[in-house]
Amino acid sequence: MNHKRKNSKNKIQSALLNCLNTTRLESITVKQLCEHAEINRSTFYRHYPSIEALAEQTITSHFQLLFGEPYTFYLKHHSISESQFYIANNIFSHISHYAYFYKTMFNYYSDFYILLKNHIQQRYIMFFEDTGAENDMLLEKEIVAEYIASAYSGMIQGWINQSFRTSPEEMAQRLILLNSTGPIKLLIDAEKKRDRR
Repeated sequence: MNHKRKNSKNKIQSALLNCLNTTRLESITVKQLCEHAEINRSTFYRHYPSIEALAEQTITSHFQLLFGEPYTFYLKHHSISESQFYIANNIFSHISHYAYFYKTMFNYYSDFYILLKNHIQQRYIMFFEDTGAENDMLLEKEIVAEYIASAYSGMIQGWINQSFRTSPEEMAQRLILLNSTGPIKLLIDAEKKRDRR
C-alpha cells in the first residue's frame, strides 16, 4: 500500500473513532465522517463501500496485530510457558499503544467485547493446533481457548476502565498467573494461608 493511500485510510479510521465518541455507529453518515477526516466522498468510497465495512476493517486491522507471531516464537524457544507470556505481553502492549481505539470500541461499539473474545479464542485454537498441544490436553481445545479468551477480554475491559493504571507487562504476568494456577487454586491457597495464622 502506497504512503498516500495508507495516510487516507488512517485519516478515515481516526475519523470513525472520533465520530463514535459522539454518535452511534448506525447514525454516522459518510458526509459526517468525511468532514471529520477532511476528505471528499469519492476518497471515502475509494477505500470503503460503507461505514459498516469501515468499522469491520478497522477492527480487523487492529486484531491482526494483537498476537504477534506466537508459533514462530514457540519454534524458537520450544516453551509453552514462555510463548504464553510472549502472547500476553504482546496483547497488553498492543492495547496500551492503541488505547484510544480500544477505549472507544469498548465504550461505543456494542459487539466489541464479543468480537475480541471470539478473535482471541480462534487464535488460541490455532496456537494449540500449530504446537500440537491439543493432542495432550485434558479438555477440548475449544473449551480451553474460550476460558483463556474470556479471561483476556474481562481483564482488558477492566484495565481500560481503570485507565491503564497497571503496566502491560504486569497485566501479562497477572493473566499468566490466573491462567496457570486458576482462580480456585488462588482462593484455596489464600484460605490455607489464613488458617495458618
